[in-house]
Amino acid sequence: MPSSTTVRRLTAPVRPGAAAHGAFRRGLFAGVGAVLGLALLAGLVAALMGAGRTASADPTRQLADRIRAQEAARNAKQVKTLTTQARDLATRLMPVLGQMETAMPHEGRAPRAAGAAEAGRWKAVTSAAVAALAHPPSGDTGYNVARSDFSAAVRALDGAVDSYRLALGAPPSLKKRLVAAAASQRDQGIDVWSIGATELDAVDVDAGLGHQHVFLQVAPDGQSLTPDDEPEGNPSR
Repeated sequence: MPSSTTVRRLTAPVRPGAAAHGAFRRGLFAGVGAVLGLALLAGLVAALMGAGRTASADPTRQLADRIRAQEAARNAKQVKTLTTQARDLATRLMPVLGQMETAMPHEGRAPRAAGAAEAGRWKAVTSAAVAALAHPPSGDTGYNVARSDFSAAVRALDGAVDSYRLALGAPPSLKKRLVAAAASQRDQGIDVWSIGATELDAVDVDAGLGHQHVFLQVAPDGQSLTPDDEPEGNPSR
């Protein structure tokens, strides 16, 4: 039979205190790691704070922030002025549009013709509105769009009055066509005004002034935009 060999594994004797010494070394390394981690974290926070201070102290950024604040204040002032002006013009135009509706009614109702004196009073109001919106100051895009719409609207209304006044002295064969043209110009003016009023409502909200509904409350022709359901002054969009 093959002889069996017994292998003896020598085990180094464990010195007293070796286990405790190892535990101490592991604790020491863990403590050093924690300290280093905290130091790195503190350095990162300090770097970020320093970068923030540097950015806030950057003269170029400060100038840009100041310019943006000035533009926002200017825009809010212009929007508020335009809203007040448009509301005043709407108040003046409403009686004229009511009388024009009687002279040139929608929905096939029988017209009651206006005389020269009444049409002359229309002209005074619409011409004043055109002059009030002439040479507008430039502002932000929304403001410019709203003001341009109002200006185009009152020019159309002024043209409608001119066409109607021409119809008063025209022969019957031409009078009907001129009155129809005046009615069409009137409707176009109201439609364009509603676009400007919708844009103005949006820029009022953006400027922090809340919803402002400056629409012409007249018999619609089916094309005009109408105000939303938000209360006046409500800041929500």
